[in-house]
Amino acid sequence: MSNQVKWVIFLVTAVLGVIALIYAVIYLSVGIHSLPAFVPGHKAGVNGHYHKRALLTGVIGVVLLAISAMMAISARRSTSQGTIGSGSTPESSRTTPEQA
Repeated sequence: MSNQVKWVIFLVTAVLGVIALIYAVIYLSVGIHSLPAFVPGHKAGVNGHYHKRALLTGVIGVVLLAISAMMAISARRSTSQGTIGSGSTPESSRTTPEQA
């Protein structure tokens, strides 16, 4: 997998993970009857909170953030290994007066 693909996966999973954690907080902090219309499960006239949905979206958010962290670490390692092991470092390309 190329570095660019890894960075794209990192960004997408990080954004989705943060959104999932925001939804988990919304499910826990707002009553069912007060949920915003864009949140799945919005029902008028019902009391309580969605604890199961909050738990599920929280777990999904944490898993997505863990995946994004692994992708970022993997992309950074392959970037640093590609520049170190390539043999094109400035020190290796210099010639000394004795070599010339």
